[in-house]
Amino acid sequence: MFVKRHLPDTIKTTPAFKSKNYKQALIDGFLSIDKQLEKKEGISEIIDLYEHSPKKQIPKEELPEPQMLAHYIGCTACVALITKTEIYVGNVGDSRSVLSKKGIAINMSEDHKPLLDTEKKRIEKAGGFIEDERVNGMLNLSRCLGDLDYKQNKKLKEEEQIISGYPDVKVEKISNETDFLIIACDGIWDCLTSQGAVDYLKDRLIKPTAKPAKISTVLEGMLDHICAKDVESSDGLGCDNMTALAITFVPHK
Repeated sequence: MFVKRHLPDTIKTTPAFKSKNYKQALIDGFLSIDKQLEKKEGISEIIDLYEHSPKKQIPKEELPEPQMLAHYIGCTACVALITKTEIYVGNVGDSRSVLSKKGIAINMSEDHKPLLDTEKKRIEKAGGFIEDERVNGMLNLSRCLGDLDYKQNKKLKEEEQIISGYPDVKVEKISNETDFLIIACDGIWDCLTSQGAVDYLKDRLIKPTAKPAKISTVLEGMLDHICAKDVESSDGLGCDNMTALAITFVPHK
């Protein structure tokens, strides 16, 4: 909720955004969120958000001190910034953005998992370790916003911390071949390949002889399709929380 409230405006108020350096604007915006979470105002807002959350599932005795909440909670962020001519995607975490270009899937982000070679090297160099495919035996992703407890080494840059909030940014030109962009959390990618998701949407959104289906209806169908029918026999696949959105493009002129 904190990121939802603040990240878009934070990106848009950076000097880089105002000078149309959108790649740097995404980087500066992401890094600013962690800085905001460490300030008095950010701490107060996180406490207020938690107190008014309908999903308070942690027993009170297990909670950290209120001012330390942002040290132990965090989120992924996969963000698309779209201009008239280009698509910029900034990502931290294991959500994923995929672009369909003439029906071919192009990954616009990389899933930040601890066992990725570059991520593993950074984690271990910063003094962390990987156990059961999790950072310090806890987090099953290697970058996120928040989780400040993993970002406290003052001798290291943001991109060098055990868990980093520094985003990868990928850019693609918009052309007549640009079909649509998908952004979805890891629950979807546990069940579908990037091309599998593109194929599902393409077959239902791009129909030259028929009226295109409503995007939300198609996405709802995709999530229903991959949701586990039987939790016990699914081995966990299709049981994770799932969130997805898609953006379609008209031919660019």
